[in-house]
Amino acid sequence: MGARLAALMAGALLLSGCVPIAQPPAGPDDSEMAAINERMLDATWRNTGLTGGPPAVEAGPATGANEWGQVVFSCMQQAGFTIQGFEYSLEGGAALGATSGDAVNDSPTQRAFYVCVAENPYASDRRDEVLSNEQLDYIYDYYLSWVVPCMVMNGFTPSSAPSREEFHTVAGQWSPYYSVDVGLSSVQYEHLEALCGAERPSLD
Repeated sequence: MGARLAALMAGALLLSGCVPIAQPPAGPDDSEMAAINERMLDATWRNTGLTGGPPAVEAGPATGANEWGQVVFSCMQQAGFTIQGFEYSLEGGAALGATSGDAVNDSPTQRAFYVCVAENPYASDRRDEVLSNEQLDYIYDYYLSWVVPCMVMNGFTPSSAPSREEFHTVAGQWSPYYSVDVGLSSVQYEHLEALCGAERPSLD
């Protein structure tokens, strides 16, 4: 598929209206952010491996991403526990990492870790990290109505896209550019991105 034909395809898609709306939706409001933190906390409890229900914890003020990890470390130290490190993601929750050694299998440490995470809700400092439902829909529509058809026109077929609900469940962590069966070389990626648009539309 030549660049000229791909450009004509892009123009046809543009004229057909199959592009994101001009104004990106707003980020999550307080209620959506609370729901995101609740899901993250549920996953964190599962990651502890402890049985029964989680302890009741009164949440304090939210902490920005740049300071959140250190706040959790400090909380653990104040509770009398030393940990080496932990991992977290919005969809997978927080979990003590392998570098924490015996702490991973230590129930009191795991319980204290959960409490520290619960006491300190997470607040993203990045506009594109924590996404509202409207932003997720905006990105999803951009992928399926613009990027995927353009990639197919250029001879590349992404793996089956998740449903809209699944895309929400994984917090938008799917991209047609990274789901091509044969994989893309850096040159192919740059070429396709120039033709078909950025990996993620601007949310500014």
